[in-house]
Amino acid sequence: MQARSGLFVGNVLAENLVEAVSTYTARAAEKMRRQQLVTAQLVVFIHTNRFRPQDAPYNATQAVSLAVATADTGKLITAALRALDAIWRPGYRYKKAGVMFLDLHPARGVQAGLFEAPDTPAAQARMRAIDSLNRRFGRDTVTYGATGTRRAWKLRREFASPRYTTAWDELLVCE
Repeated sequence: MQARSGLFVGNVLAENLVEAVSTYTARAAEKMRRQQLVTAQLVVFIHTNRFRPQDAPYNATQAVSLAVATADTGKLITAALRALDAIWRPGYRYKKAGVMFLDLHPARGVQAGLFEAPDTPAAQARMRAIDSLNRRFGRDTVTYGATGTRRAWKLRREFASPRYTTAWDELLVCE
């Protein structure tokens, strides 16, 4: 099986880009670890609502290359927030943000950089423990502080179709 070349997570939001970008980064890192991959580059994008001509339009993208490929959520959130800081401009009503991981490689063959080592066994154990707790007790049981707790920006789902085949709490019941 050939490894993926990229991984994208993003959605529509209204406020708090830091929480949104951090959450998307954490979610993508979790997916990447599940596939036993690491990334050496990530891209963060933000833009305003193009369907609101009364608001000033703005969109921006920032790529960050990492010295050593990693799957460590903490390192990836730090890099993503550095990219967000470079492209964020005050005075705009942002509508959408996203994070994309590029340059994905198998985790077992990470080459050390000149000034930075690959993920330490302790960091790998920490990520495994966090992933294990979240699988056992539910998503976001253990999270990073940057992802926030309120998530007021989260995707609105009031018009979503029922997920009869994938969500037990939405299973169709016949009387």
